[in-house]
Amino acid sequence: MAPSILSSKSSKSGLYSSFDSGRTSSIASSSRSGSSHHPMGPKPFSPFKVLIVGAGVGGLMLGFCLEQAGIDYVILDKMRGPPTTKSTIQMTGNTLRAIEQLGLLEEVMRIAKPVSSIVLRRPNMSTVGKIDTMYLKERYGHYSCIVQRAELCQLLLSRIPQEKIQWDRRVLEVVSGEIGVQCRCSNGHVEQADILIGADGAHSSIRQNLYRTLREKHMLPKSDAEPLKYTQNSIIGMTNPLDVERYPAAGARFSEVNIVVGKDDGSHYTLWLSPASGNRVVWSVTGELLSPEDSDANFRQSEFGPEAVDAVCGLIQDLKTPFGCPLGDLIGQSQRDNITKVMIEEKHYKTWFHGRTALIGEACHKFVPFSGQGAEQAILDAVCLVNLLYKLDQNSLPDIIKTFQAYHDKRHQVLKTAFSVSSYMSNLMDSQGLTGELKRTMTFNMPSWVTNSSTDKIQVRPLLDFLPAVDDRGSKSVSTKSV
Repeated sequence: MAPSILSSKSSKSGLYSSFDSGRTSSIASSSRSGSSHHPMGPKPFSPFKVLIVGAGVGGLMLGFCLEQAGIDYVILDKMRGPPTTKSTIQMTGNTLRAIEQLGLLEEVMRIAKPVSSIVLRRPNMSTVGKIDTMYLKERYGHYSCIVQRAELCQLLLSRIPQEKIQWDRRVLEVVSGEIGVQCRCSNGHVEQADILIGADGAHSSIRQNLYRTLREKHMLPKSDAEPLKYTQNSIIGMTNPLDVERYPAAGARFSEVNIVVGKDDGSHYTLWLSPASGNRVVWSVTGELLSPEDSDANFRQSEFGPEAVDAVCGLIQDLKTPFGCPLGDLIGQSQRDNITKVMIEEKHYKTWFHGRTALIGEACHKFVPFSGQGAEQAILDAVCLVNLLYKLDQNSLPDIIKTFQAYHDKRHQVLKTAFSVSSYMSNLMDSQGLTGELKRTMTFNMPSWVTNSSTDKIQVRPLLDFLPAVDDRGSKSVSTKSV
């Protein structure tokens, strides 16, 4: 049963006495803290505590930004330690400007490889079209980069005090009230805070608890009660460091991303090949070629064991690649721990917050993996939310709700546009027959001004309001107030 301490204001001392005295930030206060109107630098003391569930890219970015803001926080994660599986994310000028402001740009670029172009090919490796991406640095300040996910998490972890992160904390129950929020974990651990942020991914336990409460109150929109939209299966892997003499593309300074769309034994597939840092190549196959016999059973889980991975690899090993070798050669140079079979799901939830709980990243907006939007939008969520929390000077529930509403309002339209772009690309790759071929040919041979217009719509490049600003390197200016 839920304890009564969260439903009675008279119990406040019992709930919060354990950490009221320790709310002073561990970060030294700014020398400019004389003003009462949010001076630059960390707060001299934290007016509330934030509990973050999920130590992925979004949760760790949120924690690091709160650290810089001088706001008390703790991070819980169900895993027993930091992620080790090799995978990648995309980062662009939208997030790299804030990364530079946080002093991480040089280290991030060591684990990143900038993208020079995206080439669409037929199964015989002939070129359908090519989108040049080198212009992005001049227009938006930074190249689009493929970044190693595990290494980025390790970098963020290195900037967060160890005592701020608790591993092996699977949240089972959330109790929220007028004066605070409490999480109960599977191992019996209980964590208390003023604000709860669910950064625990597409199958978020925080979202599930939140939506259960809203459903009981008849406040949950019908669309939010529906499951994630399953589209198809995908298998994603990353090679070990490759011999650059045999695979020159792996060692090139820039990554030429190749997409192959075609049929194998009558089954439609899309093959993605993206050279990454460290002379590695990320590969993925999506489509009918991987369709399960029982999609309903497979829908209930997003990842599968090594036997399923091996079976699927056997279906795709003979696919041709532009590297002069079959895909099986790259699979053979990929550790099984770095190969994952996943369900391609997407959904933009309407409900992002209620009471003292809010969601960020894939907990409230799940993109398909190859859209390149998932982790980047989670980082943008974190920047936006921390800017708003920095302005919050008290722990009243009405003020917290206003802050969460402002967060949703600022992020909703940008995410809606990002989803439109992602859905268009997803449908483009899935389209079959002559119509699909014509659409892809047109898209990959568009004039640059058309491509620029589409990309301009999702440009925000925000900064953290409480840190010294860095120059906007891009020639195409945007408002840093809109994220």
